[in-house]
Amino acid sequence: MLRIYFASLKVAVAIVCVGISLILGSKFLGLMPTSLHDNGRTIMRLIAFFIVGGIAAYTLLVVRLFGSFEVTQVVTDRVRQSLDALAEGLVILDDASRIVLANRSFCDTIGLKSEDLVGRRLDSLGWVCSRLATSEDFPWARAMSERKRYIDQLMRYQHPDGSFRFLAINASPVDNNASEAGGVLATFRDVTAVEEHRAEVERLLQMLRNSREEISNKNRELQVLATQDALTGCLNRRALFDQFDLIWKTLNRAQPMLACLMVDNDHFKQVNDTYGHHVGDEVLRAVARILRESFSRPAIVCRYGGEEFCILMPGASVSEAIEAAEVARQAVAEQSFDDQPELKISASIGVSHLQFGADDPQSLINQADCALYVAKHQGRNRVVVYGEPEAKSAARAEENCVCI
Repeated sequence: MLRIYFASLKVAVAIVCVGISLILGSKFLGLMPTSLHDNGRTIMRLIAFFIVGGIAAYTLLVVRLFGSFEVTQVVTDRVRQSLDALAEGLVILDDASRIVLANRSFCDTIGLKSEDLVGRRLDSLGWVCSRLATSEDFPWARAMSERKRYIDQLMRYQHPDGSFRFLAINASPVDNNASEAGGVLATFRDVTAVEEHRAEVERLLQMLRNSREEISNKNRELQVLATQDALTGCLNRRALFDQFDLIWKTLNRAQPMLACLMVDNDHFKQVNDTYGHHVGDEVLRAVARILRESFSRPAIVCRYGGEEFCILMPGASVSEAIEAAEVARQAVAEQSFDDQPELKISASIGVSHLQFGADDPQSLINQADCALYVAKHQGRNRVVVYGEPEAKSAARAEENCVCI
C-alpha cells in the first residue's frame, strides 16, 4: 500500500512542479498581476503554499481512498465464492501477519465473523500455546521468515464458547518477487474429532496396559502363593517336584552332579508342647532362613512337610553337599531366641547323591530320607551320608525307606 502511495506521490510532485513552472512563466511573460509581479517574497510564499497544500491535500485524498478500499473490491465475487466453498479454512495474510482474507469455513471454525478478522493479526486469536511460545513460533510466521512451507502443524484453539478445537495448519509463503516475501497463504483443517478419538484410544490403551500389568502382578502373586510355603517362604512340596523334574531332564548323564538333603528339626513336637505353636512357627522360620543362607542358588530349599525340609543342590559333589550341610547344622545349633533364651534347637541331616544310583527323583529323596533316619537314630544333631554302611543297612531294614 505504501509503495502505491509513494509511486502516485511522484506523479503529484510532477504536477506541482508543472504548476510552479506555470507561475514562473506567467511572471516572465507579464501575465501575473502587477501587485505580485515585483514582490518576489510573496511569489515564493505562494509557490510554497501550493507545494505544501497540494501534497497535503493529495495525501489526505489517498488515505481516505485507501481507507475505503475493501477486500471485496480487490477479490472478485466469483473468487470469494469459490474460496467460501472450500471445506478447509483458508486465510491470506499480508507481510505483517494481518488477515487480508478469511473464507467462511475458517470463520465458522473459530466462531468469528469475516469483518471482525480482516486487518487483525492472526496470532492475536485464541490460540492455546505454551508460555514460552512467541509470535515467531506460529507456523505462518515461520513460513514467512524462513520462506518455506509448513505442513500439518497441529495447534489448539479456544472457541468463544469455551470449547477447544484442534486445527492442522498448512502455511506457504507468497512471494512478491525473488527477494521479498509478500505474505502467507494458510489453510486450517479441523481435526478435533480425530484428536479426541486418538486421545480416547490412547486412554483405552493405557487402561489395557494398566490392566495387563495388574493381571501380571496378580499372576505373580498367585505364582508365589502356589509355589511358596506361607510360613517359611521356602518352596512348597509341589513346586519342589516341578523344579526337580526340570533339573532331572537337563542332567548330564555322563557326569551327573546332583545332591539331595533331607533336614529334620530335632524334638520339634516337644518345642510345640512346651512353648506353644507360635514359638514352633518361629523356630521353623528361623531354620528356613538359615537353610536359605547356607544353600545359595542354584540350590533349591523346600519345606517338605511339617518340620522337614528338602534341599536340591544341582552341580554339587558329595563333599560339597556334606560341607554345606555341616555349616547349616552348626548354624541351627547356635540359633538363639530372645523371648526364650533357654530354648536350644538342633537339626539332623541326611545327604544323598546321584552317584549312589538313584533312578528317579523320588529314589534320590528316599535315599536322603534313609540317611536322615540313621542320623536321628544315632543321636540327632548330625549329618549322615547315604553311602555310609549304616545308611545302606537302614535302607534295607526299612525296605528301601520309601517316603510317605
